[in-house]
Amino acid sequence: MRLALLWALGLLGAGSPLPSRPLPDTGGTEEEQGRPERRILEPQILQDNLTFSLAEVLQTSLPEALRIKLELDGESHILELLQNRELVPGHPTLVWYQPDGTRVVSEGHTLEHCCYEGGVQGHANSWVSLCTCSGLRGLVILSPERSYALELRPGDLQGLPIISRIQDLLLPGHTCALSRRASVSTRVPPERHLGRNHSHRRRRDVVTETKIVELVIVADHSEVQKYQDFQYLLNRTLEVAVLLDTFFRPLNVRVALVGLEAWTQRDLVEINQDPGLTLNSFLRWRQVDLLPRLPHDSAQLVTATSFSGPMVGMAIQNSICSPEFSGGVNMDHSTSILGVASSIAHELGHSLGLDHDSPGNSCPCPGPAPAKSCIMEASTDFLPGLNFSNCSRQALEKALLDGMGSCLFEQLPGLPSMAKGCGNMFVDPGEQCDCGFADECTDPCCNYLTCQLRPGAQCASNGPCCQNCQLRPAGWQCRPPRGDCDLPEFCPGDSSQCPPDISLGDGEPCAGGLAVCMEGRCASYAQQCQALWGPGAQPATPLCLLTANTRGDAFGNCGRSPNGSYMSCATRDAICGQLQCQGGMAQPLLGSAQDLHWETLEANGTQLNCSWVHLDLGNDVAQPLLTLPGTACGPGLVCLNRRCQPVDLLGAQECRRKCHGHGVCDSNRHCHCEEGWAPPDCTTQIRATSSLTTGLPLSLLLMVVLVLLGASYWHRARLRQRLCQLKGPSCQYRAAQSGPPERPGPPQRALLISGAKASALGFPAPPSRPLPPDPVPKRLQWCPSLEDQGTPQPSDTLSPRSSKGLSWLTDPIPPLALCPLTQS
Repeated sequence: MRLALLWALGLLGAGSPLPSRPLPDTGGTEEEQGRPERRILEPQILQDNLTFSLAEVLQTSLPEALRIKLELDGESHILELLQNRELVPGHPTLVWYQPDGTRVVSEGHTLEHCCYEGGVQGHANSWVSLCTCSGLRGLVILSPERSYALELRPGDLQGLPIISRIQDLLLPGHTCALSRRASVSTRVPPERHLGRNHSHRRRRDVVTETKIVELVIVADHSEVQKYQDFQYLLNRTLEVAVLLDTFFRPLNVRVALVGLEAWTQRDLVEINQDPGLTLNSFLRWRQVDLLPRLPHDSAQLVTATSFSGPMVGMAIQNSICSPEFSGGVNMDHSTSILGVASSIAHELGHSLGLDHDSPGNSCPCPGPAPAKSCIMEASTDFLPGLNFSNCSRQALEKALLDGMGSCLFEQLPGLPSMAKGCGNMFVDPGEQCDCGFADECTDPCCNYLTCQLRPGAQCASNGPCCQNCQLRPAGWQCRPPRGDCDLPEFCPGDSSQCPPDISLGDGEPCAGGLAVCMEGRCASYAQQCQALWGPGAQPATPLCLLTANTRGDAFGNCGRSPNGSYMSCATRDAICGQLQCQGGMAQPLLGSAQDLHWETLEANGTQLNCSWVHLDLGNDVAQPLLTLPGTACGPGLVCLNRRCQPVDLLGAQECRRKCHGHGVCDSNRHCHCEEGWAPPDCTTQIRATSSLTTGLPLSLLLMVVLVLLGASYWHRARLRQRLCQLKGPSCQYRAAQSGPPERPGPPQRALLISGAKASALGFPAPPSRPLPPDPVPKRLQWCPSLEDQGTPQPSDTLSPRSSKGLSWLTDPIPPLALCPLTQS
């Protein structure tokens, strides 16, 4: 089985050849070079009581089933495998660079159906995952104590595989720092149950609906140089993506590799041994350069540069879908594809809101992997994680219910498979459904032989808008809102799939005016404290908060500078720095408290005891505790880019004017109309079950509006004609008048009379001071902009001597600043 690459056939066109010159083989690290490796005998393929070599079998066509005889530690074992028909969805875009720096982009690359899954004969709890795309590579798990990896030497695409115990694959000491924490309390943080306010319906929808992470993998220049040729690197990256999709599939999350970029000539960002500095540089480049030209949900950098200390990767917690923070950096610490895939899955898990698993057996892993090898385990020792724990499942569910990950519910248009044909579990052109082969198909609506719907069926049962093989009616709610900033979605009436997730636009008020929506999420300062410290947690007192975040250290800061040092907050921006809370539980719900600092401050003659905590989520999580964007930091002000800035910079007020008071702006800057009002601008009132932009199709809504308007006009004309017949000549006379009535003449200028003349005429003398202006009708009242209000001074917001303190953190944003959003 080989990689189906256009350049292998010379079809990329002149001037854009794939880099094919052999690159210098670095041979790995000294530890890897010194590790004993053994070439095994060529595996034997068993078919019809005959024995063949792997090359002989692959010369014809790939069989659906493989039986491989393999020798492991001197023992002969038979691997029983079936084709893995659910490979990575999508055709990734390939990007590389010519010597002169010209970027070359090639689209539509696929991986053939060359991966298999199964078990080992005679071992009930075994698990095997092998690929034959270029040689034989993969993973064999006999038991938690006996696990093996089959690898090839770089550049040796068809050679004999090298077998190693998984314990020998990773370099010693590569752990997450959570295993070395010194906690304030040794008590294990309590289990994070889902909030009771979430209904069973919402929980079921979030859990069962498939989420898709559109992933881009970037190989830096050291990673390109580590391997002898570019095709080997490409094969390796695609097989890593296969494993990533396998890891996340039990969570109902699919990983779609939409792009692979290789820095074939030089690094485009600074690659530093400090993973934090590398992450900061990579995320800035991703936001400015990569994201505009290659849309995706997360980007992961893979580098052969060794990070200092024990770290092999870093990401930002709870950052998925964020243009600024959704990404990670990963060290290619082993020749094992499994090790790299497990590391990327770990960092991607942090972006999805997953914390490190608690020590002990409180977070067991389902499946054949032992508990100590969960993917989100802080320290994997020598064994890469193979499964997500129950704690990770609960954390993902909670994060989704809290409004995270709106981009994950977008279905890839025409999601293509890696190997076209009926039975690959993806709907290819010409197919109405695809439920796999006979032993896999569980869809009563689909004929697995023809991949067509059964007689009488309107849809396949794999979509939320299909029930009993019939389409749900248009307007049926298929995805409830997942928080203050989410909007419900409704079935379109002509598809079994729910429309993409739509949320309120950035800047729309939420949490009763205590915050605004940003990227589909809403959190006031108090809510963020409670999410971290549990019920009862509240913002710290003004003096404690101000003093902490102007320090510029681990206890209080406004983030890190490009060189990795903590940045102190300006006084007016202190609320937008690190979260400073009081009350709640003794231990945080996320991570653990590593160190405490106590200080007594004095304000207005009163002493105040402040305590600041350095929370540790692990060295592989960067900047985890900063105030969320959109948090209120003053009247008409919100946190943006760790600064306290005017809320109207988000443009919500301007966008909302388009909705004419009968709707709000959604994340696509379209009007989401109230019930009874029709899009696109919510100016036409209709009688329908829903007028939301995510409900009935727009064409159907417009047609309904036109029919109603026409019927209304016809009815009014007939009624007017009938009344004229009843009233007789007077009505006919008025109907005969043409043109508008004569306008009254212009008002005459009043005669100016001096004060003496006024008194003589009996009028009162004019006032000595100007009279107050007449009141302005409410609908014409002028709402001052934030610029007219002026920039609030530090004493107006965070002054420790201010009598107001931080009252605006618990009081709604004054309506004056947001009056265009609420004006009747």
